[in-house]
Amino acid sequence: MTTVFKRTSSLIAVILLLVVMATGISKAQVTTGGGNGFRISPVRNEFTIEKGGSQQFPITIENPTDATVVAQPVVNDFVSSENETGEPRLILDDSTPAPKNSFKTLVNTPSELTLGPREQKEIQVTIRIPENANSGGYYGTIRFVPAPAPGAGNVGLTASVGTIILVRVPGNLTERLDLIELTSSQNGKAKSFLTGGDVSVMTRIKNSGDIHLQPFGKIQVKDMFGKVVHEYEFNNVTPRANILPDSTRRFEDAIPKQKFLGRYTINLNLGVSQGSGELIVASTSFWYIPLWAIGVIVVLIAALVAGGYYLYRRYGLSKPKHGLKKK
Repeated sequence: MTTVFKRTSSLIAVILLLVVMATGISKAQVTTGGGNGFRISPVRNEFTIEKGGSQQFPITIENPTDATVVAQPVVNDFVSSENETGEPRLILDDSTPAPKNSFKTLVNTPSELTLGPREQKEIQVTIRIPENANSGGYYGTIRFVPAPAPGAGNVGLTASVGTIILVRVPGNLTERLDLIELTSSQNGKAKSFLTGGDVSVMTRIKNSGDIHLQPFGKIQVKDMFGKVVHEYEFNNVTPRANILPDSTRRFEDAIPKQKFLGRYTINLNLGVSQGSGELIVASTSFWYIPLWAIGVIVVLIAALVAGGYYLYRRYGLSKPKHGLKKK
């Protein structure tokens, strides 16, 4: 018993030592970066600028720490990520070919800023569209990262903050959205037959045009009797979510708790862009049979089979057999 107690005490001591070391490392990592976090506003801007025109807008950056820091602006192009969430994927490698419409060509990188403790400053950024620019969308970010202090040596990677900017340059543009998938889903996976759990409506839409678009519209969910059990406005956020050109975006909207049982129909009516008049209309269905209902069905089928077999044995085999008698 004494040996077991000693081993247990030693194990507890080791665990406590590891916890203390982990806590110390965590604090050291925070301190190493000097607490250089920034707050920035706005986090997103959208502009329509004619060729030959320009647009100036402010960006406010704040140092929320108690130390003086230097904010270094960085301008990047971005494209849509491949995971269909709509998150931007920054082009950080200068050796990577820039998009046909490069946002970086439209702005000059702002000068770095020195921010005292809790200080907030505003900078003005100007976007200029050349006369010979391509029509379409230009997508980029202006990020701010802490500049390394002189003589600080190697510093760990620090997350940056920035504002997302989407620019539309008018011209002969193609606006087109294609519905890739409309289905019921659970945990991000399409399912047309469900036996329990929550239900969502999954909509996957591809932008086949050359400008970002914000789909909008209405989705209804009806039961087998045609009664509307749920109805909602699609992409009803402020601002509305964009789908970038040549990308697919997935939307998942949860259906509030229902006493699901039977067959349900999802009806979709979406608009491509304001004033275009183009609509996407589609419908699909799913079955929701809870496990208890499946159990009842299995019991009923078993009862019917057993009853049929009983009747066959009781009456089928008891019938007299008719045949020819030999003379």
